[in-house]
Amino acid sequence: MKLTAITCTYQRPAALELCRRYMARQTRKPDQWLILDGPEPMQQKILAAIEGGKIEGDAVVFFEDDDHYKPGWIAWCEKHIARGYDLVGEGMAVYYNVRYRWWSECSNGHHAALCQTACNRDFLETFANCIRSFDSAFIDTRIWQVECSKYLFMPRTPEERQVHGIKGIVGANGATGYSSEHRDAMPRGVHADPSLMQLFRWIGDDASNYSQFKAK
Repeated sequence: MKLTAITCTYQRPAALELCRRYMARQTRKPDQWLILDGPEPMQQKILAAIEGGKIEGDAVVFFEDDDHYKPGWIAWCEKHIARGYDLVGEGMAVYYNVRYRWWSECSNGHHAALCQTACNRDFLETFANCIRSFDSAFIDTRIWQVECSKYLFMPRTPEERQVHGIKGIVGANGATGYSSEHRDAMPRGVHADPSLMQLFRWIGDDASNYSQFKAK
């Protein structure tokens, strides 16, 4: 199976450098890595890649520039796509805002965040149609509503989890991400963690990579 990894980015060199580091550690490297750079919204960059025929792989794995990936992420996606699923992903996401030092758990038991999603090539046209017809940045919720063969894994322990959502990394243009977890103020239901202790519990020594992003 030929795999394409897709990373959308714009003016976040420190985040992209960490992304490159996590990609270099993958036990299964992608056959093609598309880094889609530019000010356009993420979903529009993905749509342009699909419509422009840039994707060469039999499957697509999303590898976002500001999230933490364990070395087995791409291999995990390939394993489950090879089982015949159109869409695979990891649910019950956890998020850590490194700028303001708080974390939260998400109860997404029916879909995976885009950073925790992969799909086969046959699903790409459906993906494109979802982008064209869904006027929202949260395309992940829409694609997981599609009737198709899908596998959504619910990790119950830190050891089982492949992806940790990292929030609060600000680009050179001042932009962060779309979700509420990027906000300056702590949303209801999150947990303060000024010393990065929870992040160290989740990802070990890699947590030290994020000390540079703390708000002044």
